[in-house]
Amino acid sequence: MTQTSTALATNSTFGKLLKDWRQRRRMSQLSLALEAEVSARHISFLETGRSAPSRDMIHRLAEGLELPLEIRNSFLGSAGFSPAFRASGWESAELAPLRTSLTRLMDAHAPFPALLLDKHFNVLDANATGALFLQGREPGAETNLIDIMLSDPAARAPILNWDEMAPAMLTRLQAESRHAGGDPVLDEFAERLAALIEPGARHHVPNTPCLTVRYGLGEGVELTLFSTVMEVSSAFDVTISDLRLELFFPADDQSRALLSQ
Repeated sequence: MTQTSTALATNSTFGKLLKDWRQRRRMSQLSLALEAEVSARHISFLETGRSAPSRDMIHRLAEGLELPLEIRNSFLGSAGFSPAFRASGWESAELAPLRTSLTRLMDAHAPFPALLLDKHFNVLDANATGALFLQGREPGAETNLIDIMLSDPAARAPILNWDEMAPAMLTRLQAESRHAGGDPVLDEFAERLAALIEPGARHHVPNTPCLTVRYGLGEGVELTLFSTVMEVSSAFDVTISDLRLELFFPADDQSRALLSQ
């Protein structure tokens, strides 16, 4: 294969990837061009392989498309460039300071529950109260919060308002899969979860300021909690960009008192 034909093949690979993601984001060539500060004609030439992107152009397009870091690396690779974002192992020495800080944050959040999750809801860490949701399992890459609830009816039983929680969880799974451009793991979870939801409950809107989970502790005792999700801002490592720290807070005085005992 000649150098020219190799370049054309590379341009074509990048162009197909660019067009695919532009369509996934439901953007026109013009809207993407405005985001990347180029002409719509140039976007067209990139998609058809008539023009080759520079490294800087790929970064501008990735920003306009709001691509996850892992996909940005794919864009770069398809155009013949080396990856820009590394993916450190969670247990690597590079991430040790981050692990320490997040653990301290979860411990400081006690006695309220906290869970550290990756993009597939694997529980990487949890504080002592957060472990309540794991049904006796230890935090780690093999412990998946969604799979626990989908596979084990006993894990769903304490969730007293499952009919409210399940549709919200389904919406979150679908939204995160869409942002990733389609994630087979999240899509499988969403399909399994949808099968557990009554059709009439799919669009139920709770009569509360925000969604809460009512978690039964037995003998008529329950916790009512709401959660916030924290992400690491300006992440330049794929592993870090996938982290989600979910912090739960008591939604009423009774729950606060129970957790503070």
